[in-house]
Amino acid sequence: MDWQTIRAEYPNCWVVIEALDAYTSGTQRIVENLEVIGVFGSDFVPAWEHYKSITDGVREFYVVHTARPELNIGIMDSFHRIPSEK
Repeated sequence: MDWQTIRAEYPNCWVVIEALDAYTSGTQRIVENLEVIGVFGSDFVPAWEHYKSITDGVREFYVVHTARPELNIGIMDSFHRIPSEK
């Protein structure tokens, strides 16, 4: 399923989605195929709790609100250069 289909099917609510087909382009994660894992209405907290309970470090999950016109998932660089001590 693509993001626009999810937005149409689940308008104006928090969803937990899984990226089934995704790749990185520059600083963005491009997700071409998604699966809805849970739908949580207007309350973020249950969506976040569900996300935390299923995250395993292998599968790619996101908590997003369907009011977002685009996913726009940015990549954060987790490797920071540490200045050497003198």
